[in-house]
Formats: sequence, C-alpha cells, structure tokens
Amino acid sequence: MEGMNEKFTITVEEKGLVILGGDGSRMQFTAVEALMLLDILKDEEQRLRKMAQDASPISMEISV
Repeated sequence: MEGMNEKFTITVEEKGLVILGGDGSRMQFTAVEALMLLDILKDEEQRLRKMAQDASPISMEISV
C-alpha cells in the first residue's frame, strides 16, 4: 500500500450530500439517505477504526 493517497470532497448541498472522488467519480445522497448512512457509520465506528488500524503498515491514530 505504498504511496496510497485517496482524496475526496464531501459537500452538503441544498438537496443533500455529494461526495466527489479525486478520480472524478461522484456519489450523491438525498438528505434522508445521508442521515441513514450517518446512522450506519456511527453504529460501525469502532469496527471501522479497528479495520483501519489493522490495515495500516505504520502505527497511526485516526482522529476526526
């Protein structure tokens, strides 16, 4: 995973949430869909943190 650098932009717009990938990809969510996604991510936060930590080749802490 050397040199891995993922860039994206998250924007809250009038109709909901848009995620733009560095490669030009686009994901768009309505406000309701974005809130459902947020709820799922909150429930899975500890598991996702552990997965990210285990996948990292170096010791690091991810903070938001």
